[in-house]
Amino acid sequence: MKLIRKFLFIPHSFFLVWIVCAGMIVLLPSALKAQMNEYTVKAVFLERFTRFVRWPETVQMQDTTKPFVIGVIGENPFGNLLDQIYYHQRIKNKPVQIQYIKNLTEISDCHLLFISQKSHFDIKKIISITENAAILTVGDADDYSQEGVVINFYLENSKIRFEINESALRKSGLYMSHLLLKEAKIVQPVRGVQ
Repeated sequence: MKLIRKFLFIPHSFFLVWIVCAGMIVLLPSALKAQMNEYTVKAVFLERFTRFVRWPETVQMQDTTKPFVIGVIGENPFGNLLDQIYYHQRIKNKPVQIQYIKNLTEISDCHLLFISQKSHFDIKKIISITENAAILTVGDADDYSQEGVVINFYLENSKIRFEINESALRKSGLYMSHLLLKEAKIVQPVRGVQ
């Protein structure tokens, strides 16, 4: 076991969480397993996206005493996955705080906002708050990119893909690496985007 952990470079506690999760997945019905696997991948993607995004200086991302806040608005499809994955994980060298949004006024505290496809809040109201703010919005519904969400997940041939709304990106004031842009399907392209 030590050799496997050393080879994979996985911290002990993180390794145990993945072993337990894998064991639990085996006991679940197939449809639920597929959904858990999908949202495990999406949960990890959230951090991966941040590696290719730079927030403006006004956000003070260099202040490592304050947490990087991931907000989840709408029905939480992750269960406790985000809490487990980001318990020790840092983003931008900051500890991660998961915030489950109950009121639209809480959105402004977020650095990244995951908008569930099952949200009791109107997407247009959410976008009116985030569109000119340095908040990386990540969606999970077919039409969210068209509505103004910066990054949106979609399934293609049973694989998780993502699209990026360049117009929404420009309005947000976030800088996104071309390396991430070239991996995405581009929605509402903007000439000369960052």
